[in-house]
Amino acid sequence: MVYGLVAAGEPFLESWLSRVFKDNPSFRWRWEQFFAPLLRAAMLVVFVYLAYPALFGLTVAPTIGELLADDEVHTNTVIGVLIVCGFLVSLIPGLGRNSEIVLPIQGAMATAYVFHWLTNYLGVTTATFWPGVDILLTMIGVSFFAHRLSRFAGTACGNWLDRTLTTRGYDLVVVHTFELLAQIPVILLFGYGLGRQIAI
Repeated sequence: MVYGLVAAGEPFLESWLSRVFKDNPSFRWRWEQFFAPLLRAAMLVVFVYLAYPALFGLTVAPTIGELLADDEVHTNTVIGVLIVCGFLVSLIPGLGRNSEIVLPIQGAMATAYVFHWLTNYLGVTTATFWPGVDILLTMIGVSFFAHRLSRFAGTACGNWLDRTLTTRGYDLVVVHTFELLAQIPVILLFGYGLGRQIAI
């Protein structure tokens, strides 16, 4: 629910900033190429933190605080890596705007980091970041259909809001919210693929 609320607010923030700085192309470029990808990456980190330990199919597990107790820089490491990833991907021509590729990668990275902390804490040395062929293929399929569905549902909902509120632009804004929500099943699948390697 927290992630859903944040995901719903991000596109409206972006829309508001676009209106405020419509005469400032420099800021708009920095937002689209730098700040927006970083904000979405940070949101995925929040989801992974909130979904732990159920993210890995576990009912009993050490808390995030216990995992980070020995080294407080872990949180900064995750956010830092995702920030760099979000920035570098946004600079690749044609790829930065493909959220169906960028967001699942960032979500998987955050999930892998938390799984790494967990296995280190438990002393598990046989676990890897490979979720299995079955999970990977399912993730690709779910990501593809979830993206298409989010585009369709977001556009339909946005058009309805435009007609109801006699405004314009919701058809574009709401799509971003649905795209962020569409990452949840992909991240959960990846987390399950990693978590089934261990049993608590």
